[in-house]
Amino acid sequence: MGKGSAFLGVLALLISIGFGGYFLYDKFIAIPPADTPAPTGNQWYDQTTSVEYMAPSEAWDTHSYLSIDFNVSSGETVYFSYVGHVLLDDGSGPSYVEIKFVVDGIRWYYPYVRVWRYNELAPGGVQLSVALQHYNTTMPAGNHTVTIAFKGDSTGDAIYLSNSLFVQTFN
Repeated sequence: MGKGSAFLGVLALLISIGFGGYFLYDKFIAIPPADTPAPTGNQWYDQTTSVEYMAPSEAWDTHSYLSIDFNVSSGETVYFSYVGHVLLDDGSGPSYVEIKFVVDGIRWYYPYVRVWRYNELAPGGVQLSVALQHYNTTMPAGNHTVTIAFKGDSTGDAIYLSNSLFVQTFN
């Protein structure tokens, strides 16, 4: 049993050294491939904790309480993100709030987010989180401004606290 055990012991030692050497090389010596570079670009951010009630007659409110001026270089892609809260009042009828991006004074038809409350009484109202995102590969180079526009059918509804707007450009 001595020669077979010695052979197996030496074999196990060689395998252990091989795997240990590979592990050390892979984790500490080898340089990882650079086939997916980190995105580069500029980032802009704005936030508010205000309460903005809906305008009467379902008019679009473009009050720019959130506004970002940003620059796009030729060939860059632009990412827009709005995250916020909507408070639907405690009324007895149905109610909605709609939110869209406004870029360079033009209210975009798409994307948009619309939230509804249907004929349900809710003491204190209903607070909902909303998110609106857009990825644009065709934005012309130059300086631009983005805000949000919102409308609803109840002046008791509001864009409510903790709202943020984010823009990122990258190649």
